[in-house]
Amino acid sequence: MSWRSKEGDEGRKTKDEGLSFVVAVDLGGTQIRTALCDTNGNIIKRIATPARAEEGIEAVFARIVANIRALTDDWSRVNGIGLGAPGTTDPWRGIIFEAPNLPGLMDFPMKARLEDEFHIPAFIGNDANLAALGEQRFGAGRGVANLIYVTISTGIGGGIIANNHLFLGARGFAGEVGHQTLDANGPRCNCGNVGCLEVLAAGPALERAAREALRAGRASQLRALCGDDPARITGALITQAARAGDELAREIFARAGFYIGLGLVSLQHNFDTELFVLGGGVAINAWDLLSPTIQAAFDAYTMPSMRRDVRIVPAQLGDDAGLLGAVALVNEPMNQ
Repeated sequence: MSWRSKEGDEGRKTKDEGLSFVVAVDLGGTQIRTALCDTNGNIIKRIATPARAEEGIEAVFARIVANIRALTDDWSRVNGIGLGAPGTTDPWRGIIFEAPNLPGLMDFPMKARLEDEFHIPAFIGNDANLAALGEQRFGAGRGVANLIYVTISTGIGGGIIANNHLFLGARGFAGEVGHQTLDANGPRCNCGNVGCLEVLAAGPALERAAREALRAGRASQLRALCGDDPARITGALITQAARAGDELAREIFARAGFYIGLGLVSLQHNFDTELFVLGGGVAINAWDLLSPTIQAAFDAYTMPSMRRDVRIVPAQLGDDAGLLGAVALVNEPMNQ
């Protein structure tokens, strides 16, 4: 099957001829990040614009299209478009079922709409799954056939690479690692469940724990750092206090690290992976504070034979993991 460029017959090439570039899109709740990349994962040009999701999905889609058009006018050299979206997707049909941070994005046929617009192949995936793929192909997991990527930020998500393939599950929903129940009596998560890893260890959980402790009268450097207003507590302030030796802040990180470690234990017992790659703002910015307790919990609760030679490392690609995962998805669409 051939794909025609909008410029005319001179742009016609078949997918098997191997074109030079990929357009990668990372669709977030606040930003649309778009890049023109070569097939080796080098970013040639990038554009970031506000999503302005409150204007509706058609307005968001129009901005995606405008960003893509601004990247290149030589469609004869573009192999395809890869797009990562938050929320649940059907990666085979390219439908985004729902994205909590993008109101109105329900059952949206992103693949079909992009292909109608640009007349080149489009591939759609969950953003955390694509970040896993990016780290495995181009980052901390390069050369590793089995890894699990976990992003720890405002939420906790992930992606699973098994035998060099992105593991999607029966309906494409696999990898929701943040919604393992670790405490059946724990707080309620935004997903509706209770005691999820996300509600126990993501960025808002750290901030909530600090606010509750200050309101209960706990002594801490955080009180001065936030001007005695617990509502002003941020992850950055907790990190600052912990590095200065504050007991409360260090306890908060130790508790979060313990739960993250338990989450990895469950994943290891289910998937027998070689490598855990931890990304996201919380993990990367506070790696020195979290990793010792993550490792200790993993070592304490994983079966000895199953923890042997398993590594837990920080991600390398930062915010570009999803973009480069989109490149990998276009390069190797059968990897899922």
